[in-house]
Amino acid sequence: MAALLVIVACHPQDTSCLQDPVAVVSYDTEDACYQALPKELQRAKAMADVIYGDCFPVAADLVAGRNIRQTINPEKLAVLDSPVNTAGPTEAQALVPPIPADRYGAMR
Repeated sequence: MAALLVIVACHPQDTSCLQDPVAVVSYDTEDACYQALPKELQRAKAMADVIYGDCFPVAADLVAGRNIRQTINPEKLAVLDSPVNTAGPTEAQALVPPIPADRYGAMR
């Protein structure tokens, strides 16, 4: 099995991540991918503050004879530097419907 290393970048102040990966790199083996992972994450840290990466096994014939190394267009990373859009105060939302007071008697 070969492996692809995929690194994604996320906004530091909310839960959104870019749809396009920051980097995709091919390796001949999973072990080679995992050995390179810390170095590649450190390199990606220069592009974004919050990054995640992992190695994904793929059939060796998919990458045989090919050296895949794709990186994201730096302009796409600019969205991570923009402030989080907060339109104003919001009302808290319950995860479960409220229990009507008359269902179990008066609420205390």
